[in-house]
Amino acid sequence: MYKKLRAYTAYIEEEAKNPSQKLIDYHKTMVEQFQHERLIHLIVTLFFALFMLIFFAIFCFLEISGPRDCNILKISVGGATALLLVTTICYVIHYYHLENGVQKLEDITKKLYR
Repeated sequence: MYKKLRAYTAYIEEEAKNPSQKLIDYHKTMVEQFQHERLIHLIVTLFFALFMLIFFAIFCFLEISGPRDCNILKISVGGATALLLVTTICYVIHYYHLENGVQKLEDITKKLYR
């Protein structure tokens, strides 16, 4: 998705030099689609962060007051927590790029309407 956003940004920056109503309508539609994508990724990122925090809390609970002979459970919950942490970091990075790209498109929108 980020590649599409970069490609579209390069295209619209070039085309914005000679704006037409057709270009403005097309740009408006594309910005709406990228904003929708940004919203979906924000929701997914928040859910992954929430699940990571829940698994981390379970892991801490098992370490503090869990039975001493359930090492396989501790390892599997710790592994799931680590996997969710890595995935959450990747989603945050991806969302960061989407957010900045959409903000750049909104700046281009202001130029088109002048």
